[in-house]
Order: sequence, then C-alpha cells, then structure tokens
Amino acid sequence: MVLSRVQLALSAYLAPAVLAYCTSPGEIEIEPSVLLDPDLLVFPSSYPLGTPWTRIAGWWLAVEVSGRASRVYDRDFKRDAYLALGVREVWLVDLQDQQVLISRADQPQDVPHRASLLWHPPEMPAPLRIDLGKVFEGLGRG
Repeated sequence: MVLSRVQLALSAYLAPAVLAYCTSPGEIEIEPSVLLDPDLLVFPSSYPLGTPWTRIAGWWLAVEVSGRASRVYDRDFKRDAYLALGVREVWLVDLQDQQVLISRADQPQDVPHRASLLWHPPEMPAPLRIDLGKVFEGLGRG
C-alpha cells in the first residue's frame, strides 16, 4: 500500500516530461558482482525501456520501504551502497516510525521527513511535494 502510493506520486510527477522512468522493483547491476534491487528506482529516460540493467547508470532515486526485518540492513548497507554507486538520492521509507529518511551524496544522511517531503531533480521544472500523512494513512501507529 505504502509502496504503491509512493510509486503513484513519482510516476504522476515524472510522466508529463518523460525525462525519467519510475519502476518497481528496480535493479542496479554492475558486473560482475554487484546486484541491488531497490523497491523503486528512478532512472533517466535516455535509456529506453527494456535496456539491460547492466547498461543503465545515472540513477536519480532509489527507494526502499523498510519493515522491522529490513530497516537496519537498508539503512546500514543498502543506503551507503546506492550512494557509492552513484545514485543521487536514497529514500528509506520506514513503516514502523512512519517517516522517510532522505540521504544524498556529500550531505547529511538519514534526514527525517514526517509530514511531507520535497523532491526536485534538476532536470524537472518544478518540485514534487509528497504528503506523508497520505502515504502512511491506514497503517496505525507502531
């Protein structure tokens, strides 16, 4: 439910300009031994749909939706791996705490967003604002 809401917001934002695609799940694959599968991945539309994952780079955003079992792994391993591989921004959507932790390369990591978040890739003419209350609606508290 939460993943679908985030994907819907991202897809609606990206669709008019057709500058990037939002896919779920995504794949970041660098041969011979790196394979990461973010829950959502935004990558430039300069790579046509169907391009092998090994040929795609320049990722705009990786999103992980973390439950109790995966939150530490997502935060302590996957976030750093995505940033090291060149993903511009990583969102860790924490179902337990009902917040999104945002990390960008060379900036503070895990900046918490509880009410809303603003995302503005430089290629896009205007920012996207996501109401996190609506994203987490119906989950109940912790």
